[in-house]
Amino acid sequence: MLAYARDTRTDWFHVHKPLTEAVARARQISDGPVVLLDHADNVGSGGTSDVMTVIAEVLRQGLEGVAMAAVWDPLAVQAMQKAGVGATITIDLGGRTAMPSIGFPPKPLTLTGKVRRLSDGEWTVRGPMYTGSKVTAGPTAVFETGGMQIVVTSLHHEPWDAGIFTHIGIDPAHCRYILLKSRVHYRAGFRPFEKHRITLDGDGVTTSDNTRLTYHHLKPGIYPFN
Repeated sequence: MLAYARDTRTDWFHVHKPLTEAVARARQISDGPVVLLDHADNVGSGGTSDVMTVIAEVLRQGLEGVAMAAVWDPLAVQAMQKAGVGATITIDLGGRTAMPSIGFPPKPLTLTGKVRRLSDGEWTVRGPMYTGSKVTAGPTAVFETGGMQIVVTSLHHEPWDAGIFTHIGIDPAHCRYILLKSRVHYRAGFRPFEKHRITLDGDGVTTSDNTRLTYHHLKPGIYPFN
């Protein structure tokens, strides 16, 4: 097994592609849903869930029919609660957390859009993982801007169950793109909807780009570092 791992070591690492190219490839796919994975900002691996890099690029390239989960931003939820459902508002979304470990400062994204829905962020899991469990994502809102509906939560939550959408009125089966801040656990709840999948290399502390991380206690001979 050791010899096999050594011989195949180049296959064990994620091959990065420019974000602009990956989103452009998604834009060319005619049928969906297409699952887009913002895996560098995954709560389940320790991410902050408020990095806006991937969302900004998807909006810039004009993808339509996008459902996104989830951005952690309790202040934005409060602003949307105050404005009320149906209101058009301009908010600074996400970007609340500094990440000195990767040299990434807080970068909120200023967006104008409509408050589509509000909820208490509670639902019962109906999918195959943690079935029957109660989820609490805190006060939650759907903010619609461009061709995207963004689920914004007050508590950190990795979107591994479709309830993150359905509890607040979004049917992922009817979306062209499902943009998730997840890496692996999304498979349980979203594989039934997935026709295509594209990994998007954005920013965040759960990046698979080892060159962005600083290591202090590596022993000699650890591949691919030295």
